[in-house]
Amino acid sequence: MAQALERLVIVMRETPRADEVHAALAAQAAGVAARLATPARVDAGVEDSAIALNTTLRGRMLTRAVDWIEIQPQAPADALLSVARALASDDLPLPMASGVQVMLVPLPIPFDDTPVHIAEAGSGPAGTGLDDDELDDPELIRLTDQVRVVSVQRDWADVVVRARELLGYCELHPAMRRTRLIQARRALPLARLRELTEHALRHPEDQLASADVLARIGPDGHQAMVEAVAASESLAARRFLHDQLARTPDAFPLLLPLLERGTPSQARHAAAILGRLGVARALPALTRALGSADDSVRAEVLRALVRFDHPDARAALLEGLKHPSASTRIAAAQAVGNAGVLALAPSVMAVLRDETDSTVRRAFVTAASRLGTVEAMEELVRIALARRRLLRGGYPLDVRLDIVAGMAAAATAASRRALDRIVREADRPVQAAADKALNVRRR
Repeated sequence: MAQALERLVIVMRETPRADEVHAALAAQAAGVAARLATPARVDAGVEDSAIALNTTLRGRMLTRAVDWIEIQPQAPADALLSVARALASDDLPLPMASGVQVMLVPLPIPFDDTPVHIAEAGSGPAGTGLDDDELDDPELIRLTDQVRVVSVQRDWADVVVRARELLGYCELHPAMRRTRLIQARRALPLARLRELTEHALRHPEDQLASADVLARIGPDGHQAMVEAVAASESLAARRFLHDQLARTPDAFPLLLPLLERGTPSQARHAAAILGRLGVARALPALTRALGSADDSVRAEVLRALVRFDHPDARAALLEGLKHPSASTRIAAAQAVGNAGVLALAPSVMAVLRDETDSTVRRAFVTAASRLGTVEAMEELVRIALARRRLLRGGYPLDVRLDIVAGMAAAATAASRRALDRIVREADRPVQAAADKALNVRRR
């Protein structure tokens, strides 16, 4: 479904007057929708994706600040056409179309417009909200007043600048840090920080500085970031929040509820951030999350666990390698191989010996090849060369070809050397597969 909609959007953007072509592509997309058993959802982006703004559907979604699109079975062609036309344009409003739901990145949260009186420096406790022993800090009063003024004016870019100046002053003298931060937090309460977060979601140029303010201001800033992450399945517009939370250990208590009691998308966000935080106290919750009924949550948990050099993490990864779900075993093998968890190389090979699913087997071979231990590579080559013979053991051809395919996917120096040996020593079908793999890599 996503491919059909993407084709329509990009063609409409590149050839805006080709109405007949647009109608035909919309009809094709409606045909795909008619075959849907459940609604098809497209998020604005995924982790580590490279998104070209004008040549992909997700790129156009990001440009138009669309968080996600959900297409119902039997969505009509005219509805798909109207949504595609808006996505292809830079200024057309996104329509409310039958059978197609479009969700924008949330707008800033409204707040009370009641004018706020900003007292002059030194005007007393009633005007400033400062304690008596804090009135001798005119610079703090000046900076907090500036933040209040620009936040009331909703000049969020300036809020970021003024807030960083204020926080820098708060942190200038460690002995005064706590007292000054209390005043900074009064100037930037949770409601304002939520609005600042929403501004950052729509203005990439302010994201890094905004995240810095949210992290340094303390608990309310951490809460605003976690709430924004939890609000959407999509990572693309929220990557800066992931990055900042992964550098903010004090946000740990806010992430645990998402992992343990959140929706699958919230649990995935939390697992990814907790893995990057790398705090050992997250391990019990991550290990429990391997019991999730959702494949994607288990996969994200496994990717988090490989970041921990801890016996409990390795035990949980071994559990993933042996999991009843084939997709989870694949995710565990990929996580272990990509992270280079050498301590689990023997376990990868042990599970591989009994694996009967061809796709899973290839994933395990790829993982073992990326780990590249001498023992693992020798065993893989031995299996690939061991042609099954009557009464003499050996391995079936499909197993041996899976070894070659898994090595080819690894694309490591160790796997290339092993493939070269297989080309020299294997029988014809396996030799041909290994030779083809090496030739593809050379190109």
